Amino acid sequence: MGKDINIINLSSVGATHPGVNLSMYVGAKAAIENFTRVWALELADKGVRVNAIAPGAIRTNIWNVPGLTKEESQKHEDSIARTIPFKRFGRPEEVANVAMFLVSDEASYVSGSVYAVDGGQGAL
Repeated sequence: MGKDINIINLSSVGATHPGVNLSMYVGAKAAIENFTRVWALELADKGVRVNAIAPGAIRTNIWNVPGLTKEESQKHEDSIARTIPFKRFGRPEEVANVAMFLVSDEASYVSGSVYAVDGGQGAL
């Protein structure tokens, strides 16, 4: 391993803001954030940077609930969006933009960090 090697782990806003019936999921995401910090320490002397991205509600197929009508699906999504300070779902490219920053020279002194891409959900 050497210079310019970056590891980006994917966590979730749920790691620090857990929800009911998600114990295995949020536990795994919390572990990812701790692995990120430990690996950042363990790999620093090899020039490897390790960071994580913790997305909130991002517009992907995970939000498609089978069996709902189009109207029911929209109502479900609207109810989720109302809980987000930005009042909308994030876009995949907004997560990708943070990843691109983390692997860039502009982030050459960044390691062991968890970047929230969550429309403010983590601040709640």
